[in-house]
Amino acid sequence: MQQVYRDKELEVSEIKRLTEDSYAVRFNLNSFNFCYLPGQFVMLKFDPLIENGEFKVLNGIPKTQSRAYSMSSSPLNTEFLEITSKTTPDGFISDYMARILIPGHIVKVSGPYGKFFLDEKSNFDVFLIGAGSGISPLMSMLRYHIEMKLNKNVTMLFCNKKFSDIIWYDELINIQEKNSNFKCFFSLTQKDHDDWNGFEGRINGEMIKNCNVELKNQIFYICGPPLMVDTCVKDLKELGVED
Repeated sequence: MQQVYRDKELEVSEIKRLTEDSYAVRFNLNSFNFCYLPGQFVMLKFDPLIENGEFKVLNGIPKTQSRAYSMSSSPLNTEFLEITSKTTPDGFISDYMARILIPGHIVKVSGPYGKFFLDEKSNFDVFLIGAGSGISPLMSMLRYHIEMKLNKNVTMLFCNKKFSDIIWYDELINIQEKNSNFKCFFSLTQKDHDDWNGFEGRINGEMIKNCNVELKNQIFYICGPPLMVDTCVKDLKELGVED
């Protein structure tokens, strides 16, 4: 049975800015063996929230807050545990982490949790579909797959609003250039420069077909806003992909 850790205190080692409104938080493992499966999530507990001149806890909000975040690091990475987040207008904790957390801060981590993880024993190829910060668990799966040199093809279809919003773009392109069994396709809902040659619009069945893979030979992993996930599931069923 998988071990679940409770309120393990981990030190922030780095806040890595990825785009204008997204970032990765890395926690130093200090040789601690935090075992998890690629795609799973942890609960981060801020106990208490740090207040300063820029940030105050107002309106009676509890000063201890917990949130779930998928890990974007590979389980094979023994140096740090990483989550990827994106600030949103109503994202109290995501905004807090981006503005307040610095290396040296301590966060309590519990987990791993979740049944959304890479099935490396499957004989099917892997098709990752993500939007926005939904890339986080998919990056964990991809990084693990590449490091393990698993003998199957991986396709990723990643949707964002603008090119400047694409999280982990440089790494994805680098992985694609170095691994012939990985292909990454991008789509923008708001094309923001003239030389864009990727897909345009929200992910749909036609776009998935145009990734040129044998659909019935794939296992699909989908992560993003609930409406996007539901739409993708509906489109895949219409394309003949079984549950």
